[in-house]
Order: sequence, then structure tokens, then C-alpha cells
Amino acid sequence: MIDTMQIRPLTIDDESLIANMQTGIEDDYVVRVFERLVTHDNQRLFGLFSGGELASIAGYTIYQEQYGMLGRLRSDQRYLGNGHATTIVQYAIDQLKQRDDIKWIGANTQLHNYPAKRVLEKLNLPQLEMLYPAVLVDSSKMPEATGDTWQRLTTIDEKRRWIDPLQEDEQVIFPLEAYYPFPASPALFTDEQLDNWTFFENDTQDRFVIMKFDQKKYAYAHVIYLWDDLFDQPGLMKTIYNEFESFKEQYGDDIRIRFDIPESTRQHIPNDDAFSFQDPWILHGYWK
Repeated sequence: MIDTMQIRPLTIDDESLIANMQTGIEDDYVVRVFERLVTHDNQRLFGLFSGGELASIAGYTIYQEQYGMLGRLRSDQRYLGNGHATTIVQYAIDQLKQRDDIKWIGANTQLHNYPAKRVLEKLNLPQLEMLYPAVLVDSSKMPEATGDTWQRLTTIDEKRRWIDPLQEDEQVIFPLEAYYPFPASPALFTDEQLDNWTFFENDTQDRFVIMKFDQKKYAYAHVIYLWDDLFDQPGLMKTIYNEFESFKEQYGDDIRIRFDIPESTRQHIPNDDAFSFQDPWILHGYWK
């Protein structure tokens, strides 16, 4: 009944309630990082209680002070079929709508996560882009890298020559982090970030690539390339391999090269056996 339903922010005192939810998810990262989710200023986690029992959770994370990314949707299997997931995600959206600092609201869910996709469709969050997380696990199964390595860009002005036109185009989906792409805007590209990202451009100056460190349980050399000719551009893979050696020296041999690639690029991978793929992720969202 609606009058027995309550939604409230979760606190560290609710840790045991989260651990005891029967979600069917093994080794759920939400359980592992629960303290961080409820204590960091840029994150919120809400719980929906039905009849006094925790039935569903959902929340959001704020990126670059203006993007509200929904997530952590979990439902106890004992309370399915009551619309709780839709209700709590709508609540999280309403909280974001009330914040003047939030300009964009969205979510990222895997292609075959049908329950989450249904919730987002009910709440009218349009699909924007589908990206395949692809981790290079065996470069020996790739064709030999050919061509001349690309030119490293070292100054902010050189990097902004590429970024400034890009940041004005909201149709561009930029993978800011592994699992977290966003439509482009100036908020994504601070001078501090550009200074920390490694840029290269090709000789004809019509392509560029970014490599940066990322940690999402595993350590990645995250490659950001915005065209679908990733495996056809002369010198590009050689450039990535060479820079990867520097990443290994800095971050250790366990680091791997990660790409987030659209379907048009996925079709041109020379050898699938060289990669470990995840179920593709679909970005949903809109500007307020």
C-alpha cells in the first residue's frame, strides 16, 4: 500500500540492511563501497522501505558539478512486481531536478539489463549512445602496428585546439571515465584535467587520441578516440602501445588498455580474441 511506503537517504547506520538485501547479485560493489556512497558529498543513495523493510535502493553521483548520473538501482527479489524500482528512480530524478547546479540528468545501463532499461524507458530517459567496453588482453593476436607514431601534445593551448570545438557540440558523447560517458560541454574539460591527460595528433592533424589513467576495480590505460577508424589509422595503435609502456612503468604491469567503442568501431576489430568484452552500456539522459 502506498501509505506504508517511505523513501529516505541512507546513512552508514543502514549498512547491514544493504548487506541483507536479496538482490541476486554476487559480490555487489554497492555493498563493498557502501560507506563511500553515503558519506561523499557528490553522491546520494536512497532507500525505499515497504512495510518497514528495505525493498529498493537507487541514487546518483555528481560529475563535473553539473552532471547527475543515476545508478545503484537494486531491488530485493522478495518485493518485485510492485513498481518500487520505478518509484525510487523517479524520486532520485526529482531530487536532481530541484538542484539548480545540475544541468544534465542521465543513467548508464548494460544492454541486457532489461529491468533497468524498462525503468528508464518508463521515466522517459532517451537513449543517446551505446558503447562496448573492450580491454586489450593479448596484443600478440592483433596485426602488427604500422606507420609512424603520432605527435605528443604538451601544452594546454595545443590540447584546447582540439577540445574547444568539441566541448561546444552536445551531440558528442565523451567517455570521461570508464563506465561514465557524458554529452560534451565545457564542464568536462578543465585545464587541470587536460594537463593530466596525454594527447597525440596525427601528421595530417585531422585526428587526435587521449590516453589517461583510470581505476575501476582494475587499473586501465583508458584510450579515448572519437572516430570509427581506430584500427585503420596509420601509426595510431603503435602510438598507443608505446605510451602504454610508460603507463606500466608508472602504474604497474597489471594495468590494461581499455577502449569504449561504438558499434561502428566494434565491427572493425581485427581479432576479437585479443580483447575481453563486456555487455555494451547504453547512455540515457537529457539536458534540463
